[in-house]
Amino acid sequence: MRLLSTAVYFILSVLLLSSCEEQRQDTEALTYIAQSKRDSARLDLNLFESRFHGKLWFYRPGGEVDSGDIRGNIQKDTLIGDYYTPFGWGQKKRRPLVLLKKGSQYILGTGTEQVYMGIPHFIPSTINFRDPKFIFAEIDR
Repeated sequence: MRLLSTAVYFILSVLLLSSCEEQRQDTEALTYIAQSKRDSARLDLNLFESRFHGKLWFYRPGGEVDSGDIRGNIQKDTLIGDYYTPFGWGQKKRRPLVLLKKGSQYILGTGTEQVYMGIPHFIPSTINFRDPKFIFAEIDR
């Protein structure tokens, strides 16, 4: 009897958890590239209703590559989030990231970084997209 009640409880728990699972829309990964003098960058982006995630690469002269994961929130035409790069042994360094969508392009913004409760972010009043280093244009895969 105890085994039967445990099995029923387990089945009900699985059904309850699977019904609460967030429904995600099927999205395709969009790829963007940007060029700035001798540097270049690539952005792979997956967009959902109010969130995004993907990967960002920065290519510098001499074969140096900085890459990391990105994720964050979508606020109208602006993507505000974090850029995670490998740092040390098994750790990741977190940096703020802001992108502005203008037509079919994304502009990499800058701002003054501030750390609040251990989380780096841009001070909202300092974010700007004037004279950007990278303007990402979509490419066909």
